[in-house]
Amino acid sequence: MLRPGQTAEAQHRMVYDTLAGLMTPVMPPVYKTFMSGVIGGRQYGPWPWAPWLTSFVTPTFFGFLVGPSRVNRRSDGSLGGLVVEKCKFLQESGCKGLCMNQCKLPAQQFFDQYLGLPLTVTPNFATQECQWSFGEVPKEPEADPRLPPGCLSGCPTREALRE
Repeated sequence: MLRPGQTAEAQHRMVYDTLAGLMTPVMPPVYKTFMSGVIGGRQYGPWPWAPWLTSFVTPTFFGFLVGPSRVNRRSDGSLGGLVVEKCKFLQESGCKGLCMNQCKLPAQQFFDQYLGLPLTVTPNFATQECQWSFGEVPKEPEADPRLPPGCLSGCPTREALRE
């Protein structure tokens, strides 16, 4: 993140490509058909079961990336929620920029564009928990009142930038 010339878009692309590589060539077409409802290039879904089933299987496949998690309800009360109990990104970095550019935004983009299922990732910077709501369309970061402005207090990246 501190490399000269590094951009938010380049960080998003790196994470997007990493997630796509973890999926294997078989998984995306299967997921798109049975979860997102993409058949013959046309989207009929996502199917009603997609958010819940995705929240159920995600801890098995992505726990090593984000940390321990458990199924819960989305922010709107529907099935399809997942709470990451202690986010590895926030725990290790203490940096809002790292969370936003190497987790939240690229994960939302990946699920929506690559798999065809909207995702809202809502970090809690105070508790280091993170709510993932599958099937929920995310707000733009500028329009999300749950995201604090500026850097987090004690952010080591902010200190490194000052130096």
